[in-house]
Amino acid sequence: MDNQTAFLTTIRTALDEVPNAERSKKMFPQLFSSPDTTGILKKIRGRTVEEQTELVKILRKNGNSLNICTHIVESFKEAAAVVIELIRTKEPEFNYTKHVIMHDHPDIAALQLWNRFNREAVTLHTTFSRDPHIRDKTIASFIGITAPAIIVADSATLIQITEPGRPRSTSLLPSIHIAIIRRENLVADLAEAYALLREKSRLDSFVFISGPSKTADIEAHMVHGAHGPREVHLVVLSEPLSAQGFEKAPEEMGKHNDSNLMTTSS
Repeated sequence: MDNQTAFLTTIRTALDEVPNAERSKKMFPQLFSSPDTTGILKKIRGRTVEEQTELVKILRKNGNSLNICTHIVESFKEAAAVVIELIRTKEPEFNYTKHVIMHDHPDIAALQLWNRFNREAVTLHTTFSRDPHIRDKTIASFIGITAPAIIVADSATLIQITEPGRPRSTSLLPSIHIAIIRRENLVADLAEAYALLREKSRLDSFVFISGPSKTADIEAHMVHGAHGPREVHLVVLSEPLSAQGFEKAPEEMGKHNDSNLMTTSS
């Protein structure tokens, strides 16, 4: 008898169950049934602008305690200004060159970062799904820029879903993680977040991010960046979905797209 069988046999004996009895999910409908999330989804999609704004305040407050820096902006232009300033003022942790890796996402494309560093030694890369060099570009980058699908205000948690052109390495490997967030993608708590995730029929994988990587294993001293980014910046965008640049972003990116993305002067 292997260890797993012995373990399960012990549990069944303790529960006064027949050791070798067959079990199926149908025998435990309450345990394996999917919860009714209709009410939760209705609440999420029925939120007013004022309620969404209140969630932003909660996110900011809870994020502060987790060493998350939150930037509230009202347009793509303001969001781009914040990101550009971070790229210019932050220094690479492990090398002397500035590489930035970005998800292939319309909200990030709308920032039009490709034309902001023409006279600076900054190289931008986009995680196009067919690019065979994504891994090397990610390793070289000191900043990763993503657009999380869901943000939980109650715990200041970003939910990054892995999709083609949006690998999880972008938010985990670079020293600094910048997340472009839409106000309407905020939810109140994890119950609402799971309700939205259950709607998605196919999920490859997803990661929950609550602040920068940290550990206190060494003499109980808190250290950031031990197992992931040492800094996390949230750029919360309150511009509507139909705002300028959002629909045009993919076409704009296409004009300057090659297998290596847009590269500035070095």
